[in-house]
Amino acid sequence: MTHSSQPIRANILDFDDDFERTLRRKKKDPKLHPLSSSSASNLEEEEEPTAREEEDVQTMAADNRTINELSASGMHNAAPLCIQYPRAAQDKTDEFELKSSLLHHILKFHGLSMEDPNKHLKEFEVVCSSMTPINVDSSILKMKAFPF
Repeated sequence: MTHSSQPIRANILDFDDDFERTLRRKKKDPKLHPLSSSSASNLEEEEEPTAREEEDVQTMAADNRTINELSASGMHNAAPLCIQYPRAAQDKTDEFELKSSLLHHILKFHGLSMEDPNKHLKEFEVVCSSMTPINVDSSILKMKAFPF
């Protein structure tokens, strides 16, 4: 931390501790902000919307989507990026939630030289097969749990 030879108060030039009162005073006093006739005519010119602005307003008015639809990413119709899950069998479901207990038992594979990928896949299969819910297709469970 550096110290200056001048006190901090000397560095603050125009500190206004009651800025609201100063703002009201400046609004009431016309001498502080005289409005010339040329600047008044410029303000009137700026208030008139151009044809392009009117077209933009009409375009926005024609768009009747809700806020929820406007904020959506638009990815609901997109193709899956990497993993495509197969269809579940007749008596099985493909809609389920991955439980945190399953995710805690899955070990991370880092790809180091001392790690065996085949051993890791065997352990992954054992964990997934031992913790598969009753009405869930095991292949879909494995595909959903694999990225973890």
